[in-house]
Amino acid sequence: MTVYACICLPILGAATLATSPPASEARAPAADADTTIDQHAPPTLAGGSHRSNLGGDPVPSPPAPSEQPKKSGNVIVPILLYTPETHFGVGGLFIHLFRLKPEPGARLSSIAVVGMITTRRQAVFEVHPDIYWASDDLHVFGRVEYQKYPDSFWGIGNSADDAPEERYERTRLRYRPVVQLRIAGQVYAGLFGDAMWFSAEYLDPDGLFATRNVPGEDGGITVGLGPTLTFDSRDNTVATISGWLVNATFTEFSPTFGSRYSFRKFQLDARWFTPTAYEQVLAVHAYSEVQGKDVPYYHLGMLGGDELLRGYYLGRYRDENLVALDVEYRVPVYWRFGAVAFAGAGMVSEHLQDLPGAPVRWAVGSGLRFAVNQEEHLNLRLDFGIGPDTRGFYFTAREAF
Repeated sequence: MTVYACICLPILGAATLATSPPASEARAPAADADTTIDQHAPPTLAGGSHRSNLGGDPVPSPPAPSEQPKKSGNVIVPILLYTPETHFGVGGLFIHLFRLKPEPGARLSSIAVVGMITTRRQAVFEVHPDIYWASDDLHVFGRVEYQKYPDSFWGIGNSADDAPEERYERTRLRYRPVVQLRIAGQVYAGLFGDAMWFSAEYLDPDGLFATRNVPGEDGGITVGLGPTLTFDSRDNTVATISGWLVNATFTEFSPTFGSRYSFRKFQLDARWFTPTAYEQVLAVHAYSEVQGKDVPYYHLGMLGGDELLRGYYLGRYRDENLVALDVEYRVPVYWRFGAVAFAGAGMVSEHLQDLPGAPVRWAVGSGLRFAVNQEEHLNLRLDFGIGPDTRGFYFTAREAF
């Protein structure tokens, strides 16, 4: 039984905001998520992943005309952690929440900064800007990240079932910007970019990298650019209670842009949320990737992590084509505490036509939530997922989706 743990202790959670009605109240729709960047969710500080407050009213009412939403606030969470991958680590999460205009219906913007160092001399540093301008008609967001730590590799495709875990050291610097404009109602369109410098050191002379030709093992620079289209009818960007989010992104990685590898990637992300009885919420997340040509192993679609198929190590199964489904049920418990139950399944394959017959990887689990900011519905979450011969603990800020 493989165990992946992220055990974190929030020492302090502080939020300071001006007095005003809750930001969970209904506001104009906009697009704020692209699965390729997870801009709203700082990753698990253990370096695992690459993405509500349950105590509030699941069907909030719009604010009265005389009421004004809060303009800004901060959340600070120092963290201690231990994982098999990192050993002991210390880090911190800072999120600045704000609105450029404190007017009813304005979307919440944020800038998140997260960092960590460990006793294995690993380092993670990320910045997540997410800003709405021009009455929410312009949305600019993205993710800048630096990561240096050991990772694990089991090979590519479903043959990874029988492959031993191989440890290696990797360093990554990545920038993923997105600019979107509202084109009609709840539909946004724009451009997505993905630039990465990747370097790795393979330590096992008899391992997979030494004995097989793994695409992308030499690392280098990848640069991609492409269109992105989003439909977003969610009532809240931080803690969704009702509505849809559907995002499609096509990215062309080409030497024309300075990329060492030439390949294409299409991603489709669909999320649906609906309130049920007693302030509870049902959430459904479907995600797929289709890729082709010379795809480096670190760009392949990956199952696992703290967002997609919790319970599996991120990248335990990876390939050019991926499809996954997660279902989560969220329940308020008491005061700032909530609970969730979730189940997920996913498949990977080299060829798209083989995906329907690929082995199904599944996991189930449950978790706890603690609202560090009840007004803005910002949660800390602790999840435990389990699947066949694997399990994992996860601690991070905001929901998995």
